[in-house]
Amino acid sequence: MLGLLTIVCGQPLSHAQIMAAVWPDRLPPPTARNVIQTHVKHLRSILEPDRRRRAPSQILRQVGDGYALHVPASAVDAVRFRHQVTAATGLAHRGEINGAADLLGQSLALWNGSPLADIPTLTAHPKVVALAAERQAALDRYGDMMIAAGRAEEALPVLEEAAAAQPLDESAQARLIRAYHAAGRRSRAFSRYHQVRRLLTEELGVGPGPQLATAHTALLHDEAPPATPAEPGTVPATRTAATGEVFVVPAQLPADIPDFTGRGAELHHLDRLLAERPARPGPTSAGAAPTALVAVSGTAGVGKTALAVRWAHRVRGWFPDGQLHVDLRGHDADPPVAARQALAGFLRGLGVTGTDLPPSTEERAAAYRSRMDGRQMLVLLDNAVSAEQIRPLLPGSPSCFVVVTSRDSLAALVARHGARRIELDLLPQDDAVVLIRRLTDPRLTTEPGATAALATQCARLPLALRLAAEVTDSRPGTPLAHLVQELADQRHRLDLLDAGGDRRTGVRAVLSWSYRRLPADAARAFRLLGRHCDPEVEPQAAAGILGTTVAEAWRLLDLLARAHLIQRGPGCRYGMHALLRAYAVHLVETEHPYTEQPATVGLPG
Repeated sequence: MLGLLTIVCGQPLSHAQIMAAVWPDRLPPPTARNVIQTHVKHLRSILEPDRRRRAPSQILRQVGDGYALHVPASAVDAVRFRHQVTAATGLAHRGEINGAADLLGQSLALWNGSPLADIPTLTAHPKVVALAAERQAALDRYGDMMIAAGRAEEALPVLEEAAAAQPLDESAQARLIRAYHAAGRRSRAFSRYHQVRRLLTEELGVGPGPQLATAHTALLHDEAPPATPAEPGTVPATRTAATGEVFVVPAQLPADIPDFTGRGAELHHLDRLLAERPARPGPTSAGAAPTALVAVSGTAGVGKTALAVRWAHRVRGWFPDGQLHVDLRGHDADPPVAARQALAGFLRGLGVTGTDLPPSTEERAAAYRSRMDGRQMLVLLDNAVSAEQIRPLLPGSPSCFVVVTSRDSLAALVARHGARRIELDLLPQDDAVVLIRRLTDPRLTTEPGATAALATQCARLPLALRLAAEVTDSRPGTPLAHLVQELADQRHRLDLLDAGGDRRTGVRAVLSWSYRRLPADAARAFRLLGRHCDPEVEPQAAAGILGTTVAEAWRLLDLLARAHLIQRGPGCRYGMHALLRAYAVHLVETEHPYTEQPATVGLPG
């Protein structure tokens, strides 16, 4: 009971959850509730020996139909571990590799064997398994950082212990080989490689995978070992099993985004979700868990693709069997990519030749799932339009990890497939200012006021900030304050951020792809709400503006929020950022100049 309540770090557990953990292999006895209450009573007497009889417990509290343990964070080493890992991630994002490695080393020092190893009933509990996966992820990052910082010798004891505990884990073995190499122990590295190669052949009937092959190649040529398990360009094209069957290892990720700024919390969130992913399943566990699926959603131009691609490059070493990518063109000038077409590209990337390509969508989806089964692969489905477009592209193996980006909220994907959602908001003001300084001539950003004003006028939208930077570069010698003055006119703002009329990258064009997919009544609501003079509006006021009932206004507001053309705020209020409002005004003035001028609506100042 104490182990279970501690491992969930203060979250309440119901009687049903406690019963499932205490009696995992059989039905709870009829007296289960009495047994639990007795355990709680004894725990309270130990944790609060001075508590008065019948006084409510302050540590082991009753919450609804269950209990929760309330203790300081410093009293639970799992919580301290997570805090230190989070702090180390922040340092790493700022380029402070030595400091991050030291913090990770301290976090790993808190561990003393497997969590709750002395309680067999809990060793397979999902929370315990997830915590062990967090430790493994921290250990992996620690090893990579120590090698990158030139401190491989210090990390050898920890890496040797990890490799000994996981003799068939190619990632752990490759990391130890790279550490030996970096520490100048080449003979030890060669010996380890040949031991692992023989073991893989004898136990699994496969040859060394990409990470081992990369470490071995660096040894042969005595090149500096890569700082991460797989640097761009080091992943081999194929992998051969003992049977002679060839597995193609695709590496389809697009190029990383230059000058990527911020998003540390979102990157860390993705790291945490990856750490919870089950390891490569064995013969008895295949299919025991669903494919890990994350949906990154947000408004047009907010940087969903940039975030997904940046993170995918950071973690590609976790996926030695390859990475697949497709732009589904869900919000694009061209028609969306059909699932049948996307599956053809994936199958070709997995080594299926044209003559073996199945004709129908269903057959291609089945062949795709078969090829992906048991492989550790990352699948990036970019710019999706709906859950229906995505479903045939989901692998069935729990060893795969899928990231989807979309302007739609993809509620059906969350409800039916258990997707974890990350809502990407506008850049924080500080990060927006940093991005401007990175993109423009440093001489133009010496005036903090103008830089901050430009970030606000571009709605802290990464796409708009990049386009504004391009405008400044095309006007050498023009002060940034001059551009800020021009952008103050909302009607002129979209023209300036039109990327030279590019139908794909201009702000107006990118926003139009979301707008054109709206039903007629929702499109009309977007136009009228954009002309409303207040920055935010409640459903009752929206009903007056739109000339509908409050219930209908609710429905339309929800439609627009799902498409990320408005944002939900506190207190049932909805608003638009400045560029969406400017686009709505543009639509009214150019496409509906005489039909949408209700008296209750005023032009923005």
